[in-house]
Amino acid sequence: MVRLSVLTIFLLGFPLHILASLSPPQGFLINCGSTEEKTYNDVTWIPDGDYINVGNVSTIKFPDLMPMLATLRYFPDMSARKYCYMVPVTKGANYLVRTTYYYGGFDAGDVPPVFDQIIEGTKWSLVDTRENYAKDMASYYEVIVGATGRTLSVCLARNENTTSSPFISAFELMRLEDSVYNATDFSMYALSTIARHRFGYDGPMVGYPDDQFNRYWEAYTDKNSVTTSKSNTTSVEFWNLPPDAVFSTGLTTSRVDNLTVQWPPMPLPPADYYVALYFQDDRSPSLFSWRTFDVLINGEVFYKGLNVSTGGTMVYSASWPLLGLTTITLVPDVNSPIGPIINAAELLMVVPLGGRTHPRDVIGMMALAKEFGKTPPDWSGDPCLPAGNSWTGLSCSEDNLARVISLNLTNYGLGGSISENIANLTGIKSIWLPGNQITGTIPEMGTLRQLAFLHLENNQLTGSISQSLGTLPKIQEIFIENNNLDYTIPDNLKNKTGLVLQVSP
Repeated sequence: MVRLSVLTIFLLGFPLHILASLSPPQGFLINCGSTEEKTYNDVTWIPDGDYINVGNVSTIKFPDLMPMLATLRYFPDMSARKYCYMVPVTKGANYLVRTTYYYGGFDAGDVPPVFDQIIEGTKWSLVDTRENYAKDMASYYEVIVGATGRTLSVCLARNENTTSSPFISAFELMRLEDSVYNATDFSMYALSTIARHRFGYDGPMVGYPDDQFNRYWEAYTDKNSVTTSKSNTTSVEFWNLPPDAVFSTGLTTSRVDNLTVQWPPMPLPPADYYVALYFQDDRSPSLFSWRTFDVLINGEVFYKGLNVSTGGTMVYSASWPLLGLTTITLVPDVNSPIGPIINAAELLMVVPLGGRTHPRDVIGMMALAKEFGKTPPDWSGDPCLPAGNSWTGLSCSEDNLARVISLNLTNYGLGGSISENIANLTGIKSIWLPGNQITGTIPEMGTLRQLAFLHLENNQLTGSISQSLGTLPKIQEIFIENNNLDYTIPDNLKNKTGLVLQVSP
């Protein structure tokens, strides 16, 4: 049986019975590589075929393996720049995305491959499960992201260190309430989970149903005294909606002593982090059930004069710089009747988003992909981004809202027709689609004011030559010979200055 790993930066482990989480419509639990629904702990995992159309599937034949780890999808095609899942979402909503990996030697190898993870147009993290797999452990990665459209793409991609096929075992997506992590501008940033712990607790991980979003809360104890709460806390009063269970225990010290906690237990790379700390007075409610202290992180004041009652409280920073080992120090007020306490904490790295393709170009490219009979395997996800992982055949601008500037799928074996939504690609300069089996008509292209080169020769196009081509101010070449067109040339193309026009005789 695969077992849990310790919580490490970017690479997190889990007790496998917690893997079962929210069921639709609150989220998607996708069992990658499976061809049928699987039920585990009364929760149903669905096959992934509706959300991806590339890759191969494999079964891990280990005894007693959980069903969501017993199959996987892998991607042997080395020509593809990325391999993407596309899941329907609500535009403007925020989501927790979790990807899970268990190698199992599916390709007869001994060591899992290393590869990249992409969320929309941003490289989210490196997937390196080698250490955990050597200990017979599965691994997961988690990110909080905002939906900018009606679908959300999560992709894998090769990098210079990838020596075999990238793979994935499970993929989860849970919608969050609007208040959760709402101090973050998700149009600019994502949050990558680094650590989430409940203090003074050494039992199994807390997840669903205690946490309605199935966030995983690890156990954490140290040399400090452990206390158990004697009062209830209503977590709905907290923006981040932590589970009530995380307030049931805590770390504390005497009235005159500082409470020092080294957390998280591993050193951090230099970055800005979202930090949330949770506190509750552990005594029975009364007029004296409160305590006051300052909160310091690495010696800097994080919050001064925090007054904690039995109702509980949370303090946070949406962007706090950290590096290396981190120490939380709680300094009691001289008038506080009792020492400080801490119950739980979350730490998420602030990840700047890498931009995205202009929405009108996304519409245009998605329509082209739908109409063509055959497209490259990486024609899914963001068309232009990240840089180096654009769709095969595309060149794009380097703007934050990237524009498609060139499309070249010469002799690729395309079929189908050219969508009229090609008119959305208003930044494109060259279109090279010769040597395919494209049918239908040449659509209106009058909006493509930057287009200089149009090559559609050696296809099976029919109909007339569009007069819109004669209105293009920068057009230099139009090659449309060897099609089944009516080669009557529109007047505005005849003798057009600077134009090389090639048509069938």
